[in-house]
Amino acid sequence: MTYTALKFAYKHPTFGRSNAVKATEPFKNSIYYLWWEFLRRSDAYRKCCESGGKGKLKEIYQDFGDVFASDFKTWWQTNESGAYLFAEQLPPKMTLIDAMPDASVAGQVLVVQVPLALPKRFLAAEFQKLLTAHHSGKRGRRNNVTSTARYPVTGHIDIFSLQKCLRVYDMKIANPKMPLWKITQECKAIKRDAFIDDGDTQAIITNKKLILANTASRLVKKAALIVKNVEQGKFPF
Repeated sequence: MTYTALKFAYKHPTFGRSNAVKATEPFKNSIYYLWWEFLRRSDAYRKCCESGGKGKLKEIYQDFGDVFASDFKTWWQTNESGAYLFAEQLPPKMTLIDAMPDASVAGQVLVVQVPLALPKRFLAAEFQKLLTAHHSGKRGRRNNVTSTARYPVTGHIDIFSLQKCLRVYDMKIANPKMPLWKITQECKAIKRDAFIDDGDTQAIITNKKLILANTASRLVKKAALIVKNVEQGKFPF
């Protein structure tokens, strides 16, 4: 049985045609855009791209190519890179078969025997029992364990949190001497009431700086881990 790539597990990036839509850059809220951005933070992958795809990350390069050579839209659309890497493929349709399914669909189909002499209502109820017992999916929850994408998104997904990680990481790299507490405040990576205000006492300022610094430290470490993961073809965790 063959598969046809038709969809993505998460919202794919859209670029818009009108200037108003383009100005909002909606694609930046796509999980696949963030994957691309985090890969661009890898020094090891940058060296791989600069060497034309040589080195320990050559296999990732063969699929993702040079992510530094163009903007995201160009990279995504060139040779349909986005679809090639991230598109999910629909499983075989429900149909009558005259032979056992091949190994390529193992775990994707359930072979059952249906005694046609029994009433349809009874058979439907029995089929529902089989489906409940063998189908791991739950309403409102994505099942990426059985993803058919070449590079499936794994782990808990929080777009806002990933964007925040990236902002803090970039600020730290660009300003290595900036205090961690200030990085968090500059990046607005925490609730506004945790910011240092002019009217705060010294004791409050000391406490807030500790909270702000710990937040930046945690986010930088998290971002660094994600960078390591994308070097292995995983995102985010």
